[in-house]
Amino acid sequence: MFVLSKLFWFIVQPLAFAFLSMLAVLACLAFSRTGAAAVFAMLAALTLGVTSFTNLGAVLLADLETRFRRPALAEPPACAIVLGGGINTGASARRGIYVFTRAADRYIEALRLARLYPDMTILVTGGDNALTGARNGEAEPAARFFADHGISPERLLYEPDARNTAENAAHTAALLKDRAMDGPCLLVTSAYHMPRAFALFEAASVEVQPWPADYRTDGRPRLSASLDRPMTNAAMLTTALREWAGLAAARLRGHTARLSPRQVD
Repeated sequence: MFVLSKLFWFIVQPLAFAFLSMLAVLACLAFSRTGAAAVFAMLAALTLGVTSFTNLGAVLLADLETRFRRPALAEPPACAIVLGGGINTGASARRGIYVFTRAADRYIEALRLARLYPDMTILVTGGDNALTGARNGEAEPAARFFADHGISPERLLYEPDARNTAENAAHTAALLKDRAMDGPCLLVTSAYHMPRAFALFEAASVEVQPWPADYRTDGRPRLSASLDRPMTNAAMLTTALREWAGLAAARLRGHTARLSPRQVD
């Protein structure tokens, strides 16, 4: 299922879909199917236009980012669960340092919390989800990052095997049970990813409080043309569609109770 989900997303992500549509155009022309070629050409042009020259991605991400907010903490949290994705595992392994991704705010916020609450345990969950079979997880570079910033190794826990959010939740549940750690933990992940992550941890019977980080939007974009930053627009829409696809897949598999999770006041 993990491999199938990766292959499915490779096909349907916007730029790949546009590329495959153009290949279909060439194939149709080779067999003199001009009508079908025109349809695929229009699909490719429409996909590229919407992806690169509108802010649709920002609109979709903003909807997800506003669903959960940080709670007022009545007492210091016992632990913070940091979802992997903030470290480029391959580059970190090859260079022997920690190389961050666009989601580095997950680690920055975890470090801030660790300094604010000196008795809090930090649990980093996430392995390597590459289809190549590489095993360059986030545990080693994350340990180096926290050590370089004065966080004692005794305060750190690692779950190195999870390849996706559902496995993050399942493996973390097992680890917390094994360590007999009770009480709610802060769940630190990107704000757009929080609805799916929170729902999956809830389904895995892990009591967490949402602690979103890594905001990608100001929370109030209106759909409009955006001609000056096509690469950013494409990246935003790709991220948004991947997250919505993940929400749909989690619901279809019965991993979550709702297609569109929101914080309950």
